[in-house]
Amino acid sequence: MIDALVADIQNPEFDWETQFDAWAKRLFAYQYEHNAPYRSFCDGRGVSPDGVLGYRDIPSVPTDVFKHVKLTTAVGEPERIFRTSGTTQGARGEHIFESLAGYAASITPPFKAHMMPDRSRMPIAALAPAPGDLADSSLSYWLGELLTKFGTPFRSGFFLEKTEDGELDFDFDGIVEWLDLAKTPVFLIGTAFAFVEFFDNVDKTWSLPEGSRVLETGGLKGRTREVTREELYGLFGERLGIAPTHRLSEYSMTELSSQAYSNALSAKVPWDQSSFVTPPWARVEIVNPVTMEIDDAPDARGLICWYDLANISSVVAVQTSDIGVRTTDGFRLEGRASDAELRGCSLTIEEIVAS
Repeated sequence: MIDALVADIQNPEFDWETQFDAWAKRLFAYQYEHNAPYRSFCDGRGVSPDGVLGYRDIPSVPTDVFKHVKLTTAVGEPERIFRTSGTTQGARGEHIFESLAGYAASITPPFKAHMMPDRSRMPIAALAPAPGDLADSSLSYWLGELLTKFGTPFRSGFFLEKTEDGELDFDFDGIVEWLDLAKTPVFLIGTAFAFVEFFDNVDKTWSLPEGSRVLETGGLKGRTREVTREELYGLFGERLGIAPTHRLSEYSMTELSSQAYSNALSAKVPWDQSSFVTPPWARVEIVNPVTMEIDDAPDARGLICWYDLANISSVVAVQTSDIGVRTTDGFRLEGRASDAELRGCSLTIEEIVAS
């Protein structure tokens, strides 16, 4: 099961357009059989593999459920457990991977297509901890794979270091030196919070070589202050000299195995005219936050629901707390939903935990 699905994800010629539903039904049947909490929830909804005609019939699980229930098909020791960042209550979601094969296979093709369509390798600076410093971080694992496959040797690395007392500190001097030495196009990747920290602590500007790019991975709320996307992306131009078409975004989360990327670079449009696009083995639908039904309107606005076939060991359908708007070529992200907009999600969480 896992090997066959991974092989199709790795096959650029595989026809996902016609085969997505077939794989979704097959994977749902596997998860229904081996993921006991999820099976109980589906039974409560009156949904079984026999009644699923396509991926949109598969019951979705809100991300907050991962904080309360172990949603996994793993029987023995899993290969990896990724955890969400802590909240004020200390609750952390867990995404348990029986195998990392699906996750690893899903990283390279969409990143190449939308982040580096014009290059095979370039110097990459990650404003995040290295995988060895934060083993339960899906972000660090993802970055480790990217630097290995797309970074140039000796000029790629991580600039958030683990100290002797276990804390994580930004290597601001190292980032400055790395930028000062940029003679060819370079690539910076980090959370919005990391970039804000850098800009707030370093009083310097650069005009990086043409073709340089920045990838922001979400998290506009920081420990010091909150910024808008417009403000942050303006700083990418003012402080680093990054062209509007090369100010890029990634959208994913611990509870997923695939990533959506903005198509600014691949579609050759400014960042504020771009859309997020998913890889062919994933779909995003816009859901009414009260009824939890999919809204098929061309410009639908509502909660973002993922159908991620690389989520082999947990659940195919993941309901987020994020608001999105459907576009002609993907979707736009508008931020987190309010508590009032999450009534449907809250009821589903209570239902799953109870079951």
